[in-house]
Amino acid sequence: MLIRNLLLLFILCFSFLACDDQLAFSDYRSFSNGWKNTDTLEYSFEAPVTVNPYHLFFNTRVNQDYEFDNLFLIANIQFPNGMQIGDTLEYKMAYPNGELMGEGFGSVKESKLWYKAGVAFSEQGTYIVKINQVMRKFGKVEALDTLKGIMDFGIHIETILKQEN
Repeated sequence: MLIRNLLLLFILCFSFLACDDQLAFSDYRSFSNGWKNTDTLEYSFEAPVTVNPYHLFFNTRVNQDYEFDNLFLIANIQFPNGMQIGDTLEYKMAYPNGELMGEGFGSVKESKLWYKAGVAFSEQGTYIVKINQVMRKFGKVEALDTLKGIMDFGIHIETILKQEN
């Protein structure tokens, strides 16, 4: 019974994702032993249709080994002409009681984190997004060697649907 329900859930999720007309680009990296502070995640993609604006998201999958209530990242977008924009970002990952935020069953939670809203890719060519985790223990200056509990991290680019009047 449990296997049948899980299979049905998997099929429904896959069908939902496969029919996602908004999805322009999606890519993930998986971690078997956490995200090392020396691991720069790099995602490259060709500019989508430039007449439409897009929302950019980061997606995470974390488990109970994630011991923080937030996540600090440094993200950079490199444009085809070489120009770069950098951001230092903080995301809430847990409620005050320690329960992880996000969707999912059991000890694994998935979160869709806003990165950029209403982005127009005005240049044709390859865009590169680079992300580093920059987490530290409270009261410490040095970065963590490895951020445990991060299972997957990805980027998701969606077309903004036109609102009909």
